[in-house]
Amino acid sequence: MKNTYKKLVSVLLVTAFLMMTIYYLDAGRMLDEIKAIASSPGMLLFIFTSYFLAFFVRGVAWKLYLNNKARLSTCMYGLFYSLLLNHLLPVKAGDFARIGVMKAREPGVSGHEAFNSVIILRLMDTLILFTMALLGLAFLELPVYGNVIVWLGVIGVMVALIIFYKFRSFFDRQISIMKTAFSGWRGFWIFGLTLVSWVLEAAVIYGVVLNGGSIISFVQAVWVNSITVAGQIFQITPGGMASYEAIMVFALGVNGIAGENAYTAAVITHGLKYLFSFIVGGIALAAFPVPANLLRKWIRERGNES
Repeated sequence: MKNTYKKLVSVLLVTAFLMMTIYYLDAGRMLDEIKAIASSPGMLLFIFTSYFLAFFVRGVAWKLYLNNKARLSTCMYGLFYSLLLNHLLPVKAGDFARIGVMKAREPGVSGHEAFNSVIILRLMDTLILFTMALLGLAFLELPVYGNVIVWLGVIGVMVALIIFYKFRSFFDRQISIMKTAFSGWRGFWIFGLTLVSWVLEAAVIYGVVLNGGSIISFVQAVWVNSITVAGQIFQITPGGMASYEAIMVFALGVNGIAGENAYTAAVITHGLKYLFSFIVGGIALAAFPVPANLLRKWIRERGNES
């Protein structure tokens, strides 16, 4: 039932993107904006530096969670492998890549610790993204009724409780590692760095939208990024292609950006993220090559989970 619902929503998002393409695609405008951003080294530097820093900060948070048992380089390789695989495959195999890289490079980190760190940090990512999305609905001047916010909050709490009780045994098994990881100021820094990473990632959207001549505040860009990335739980195409753009066009639209501009910005933003994933993923592959059979194992494991 869960997978059927997910696939149904995914198909609806892909269909929505195809309809948006019919109504909003202006090839000439798209090409002009691509040329404009390609000829703006300052804007490209701002976008790619901010996006890189978002992953660097996540790498530091991961290293802290593991009580500095792992090298920062290992955390970065794991994140970049994860990013690359998630952009190449229709299933999210990236988390298994993170676990695999950690186990392969850091003998001092047990398999259980590696698994625990990736799952808990991923849950924290999800919590932060959905919280930012709800806060945006509450405080940004969006055309959304207050009772919608209340119901979304109630649904969010109910889903969180269901997940907790359904996987209670899992959380019980991980609790000792979690207590150690989040003890004292270290927990504060892990949460704070993870939050900052998602704020930094919003710079990609912010830069692309401004480059296209539309007006958006950075706070609005943070909200657009949070709801767009959170929506990728419905990914069925490589990198969430189509579903990413569909959600981002909607999010930009409720912030007052015209459909044609929102569509162009969404496609270019995702294109830049693809380019970044190929660059850093290629660097990770060159610095720490992973055998093809191990890559297939990670992909197969994620396929079995879906």
